[in-house]
Amino acid sequence: MIAFLETTGDRHTQVVGGLTALERRIRELAKAGATKAIVAAAPVDIARPLPIPVEYVAAGSAAPEGAQRERADVIAGVELVDEAARKQAEWALIRRMNKSFEGPVDALINWRFSMRITRVLARRSLAVTPNHVTIVAILVGLLAAGLMAHGGWAWIAAAGVLLELNSILDSCDGELARLRYQYSKLGQWLDNLSDDIVDNVFIIAAGHACGGIWAWLGLAAACGRWLVSIVTYISVYRATGTGDIFAFRWWFESGAQSVDDVYDPKALTTWLRSFGRRDTYVFVWMLACLAGFPYWVVGHGLLIAAVNDALLVLHFTVFRGRR
Repeated sequence: MIAFLETTGDRHTQVVGGLTALERRIRELAKAGATKAIVAAAPVDIARPLPIPVEYVAAGSAAPEGAQRERADVIAGVELVDEAARKQAEWALIRRMNKSFEGPVDALINWRFSMRITRVLARRSLAVTPNHVTIVAILVGLLAAGLMAHGGWAWIAAAGVLLELNSILDSCDGELARLRYQYSKLGQWLDNLSDDIVDNVFIIAAGHACGGIWAWLGLAAACGRWLVSIVTYISVYRATGTGDIFAFRWWFESGAQSVDDVYDPKALTTWLRSFGRRDTYVFVWMLACLAGFPYWVVGHGLLIAAVNDALLVLHFTVFRGRR
């Protein structure tokens, strides 16, 4: 399919979500299946290579026969007639950057913060990448663990708030990647591994803050969770060659199911899964920390580890039985 893009004046040069309107439309059309773009407008300097070849022709030129006519100055259904329209289009676009299979806390609370942070970050230079956001999130999460290990209500409460900030930033990196088409395998691995590292170090720190047998329980919970993560990553990498943890399927899930099928909001299993979704349990951990009850973090982490380890044993037992 050849896409023929038209515009009015220089509207296609307006920056929406960190990219010019023209670049965004070209990338959107390429994702939709276009193999070439013909642009009836003045050329725009685009820093990154585009996924399809682009040819510029004089404004007002007729569309080639068979080409699909598109507007280069319409983003998220909004025509970029002025600054107010540009802002409207930008926010409408950012609101689409959430995952379709997000957890309940992300869907109800976290997006209100993460998308506003993403909007600010998107206006910065392309040198500020999603991986940079992930690294900052890791540092915030490790700082939270350090405060937790210090003990005392004020430190523990601050630790809970910082961990929730880490969770919000964990949404920002993905939103920014989708918004600016800055995907990478490194980013995928970094994003998933950072969650495991931060959460498990935080559980260990909570055990240390509680003291006594809780320190050993926190260590056991972290080790149990790491075991599941390592096995899951190895399984996903062997099957897909990526670090996409959402590609993992338990024995009771069809290998042909998409992520949206697995996390169907109408399914009971999706709501049961939500109790183990990171956005949910991190929010609950924050509330427990604010209440001065870090024991919940250790106990809940141990429960998640026990359930997942049991599922893992069943998973490989069932697959071994099918051979």
